[in-house]
Parts: sequence; structure tokens; C-alpha cells
Amino acid sequence: MNKLINELLMLAKIENIDNIRELEEINISKEIEIIISMFESMAYEKEINIESHIKEDIMLKASKEDIEHILSTLLDNAIKHTENKKQIIVELNKEKNDIIIQVKNYGEPIPDDEREKIFERFYRIDKSRNRKEKRYGLGLAIASSTVKKYKGKIEVLYKDHFTIFKVSIPN
Repeated sequence: MNKLINELLMLAKIENIDNIRELEEINISKEIEIIISMFESMAYEKEINIESHIKEDIMLKASKEDIEHILSTLLDNAIKHTENKKQIIVELNKEKNDIIIQVKNYGEPIPDDEREKIFERFYRIDKSRNRKEKRYGLGLAIASSTVKKYKGKIEVLYKDHFTIFKVSIPN
């Protein structure tokens, strides 16, 4: 129950325009590498390899906490939904005026009709399994709200047996 309350409070803070965190110029490349390292032990338990392709020294005016929350949510979901002994790929690139973060995981595809819904509050594809794991369907809603705060976009794609969460943030 505490997790649910904390996630609801976080969502309310993000959506409150008067509560914008202090933004600073951060090296998002280094931040993403740090966040990936925080999830390696969780992936190791399922014998999942996290592979990264991070373009060096990409700078972004942002809050470190926001970037950490976005990527942590995507990595946590990827690990939970990747089959044992498979891999997750994290990519960071700059395309024109956008910073692109992609988290790709090998596992069951998200049905086409569910892809937009997964960013809605309390929406879960597998309701029974998520209830047992105390997952409330708020993580992706919070990540989506955070990305929108930066006038960015988050979407989910499926290609070559990989579910791909793609975040685009204007820079």
C-alpha cells in the first residue's frame, strides 16, 4: 500500500506545473551508464545480459532524478518481462535535435491494441500477475508524464522479437 501511495504522490508532483525541479546541464550518457549498473544484479538473477550502446557526452538540461526515474522504470519493466537467459539492449543517441533513449527487451510482444493504454494510470496487461507482485500500473504513467514535462514523447514498438520503449526528448 505504501508503494501505491508513494507512486500516486510522485505522479501528482510531476503533473503539478508549479513544482518543476531545478534543471541543470547533465551528462545524460554518464547518468544512463550509472542507472544501468544499478540494475545489473537484478538482471544477473535471471541470467539476463544488459548490453548498452551509449553515445558519449550527450548533454541535456534536466533533473537527474527525472532521468533516473524514466530509465529505472523502463529497465525494471524490461527485466521483469524478459525471458531468462535473454538480453536487454539500452541505447542512447542524438538524432537531429532530439535525444533518443531506447530500451529493448526480448519477450512477449505487447498487443497492438494495448500499446497506448500501458501509459495510462492503473492500466496493466496481466492484472492477476501484477497484483501478486504489488505492481499497480503507475510506473509507465509516471514515466510518460515525466517525458511529457520535457515536451518529449514515449512510445512502444515491436521489431525482430524485441519490445522497444523509445523516449524522444527535444534538446
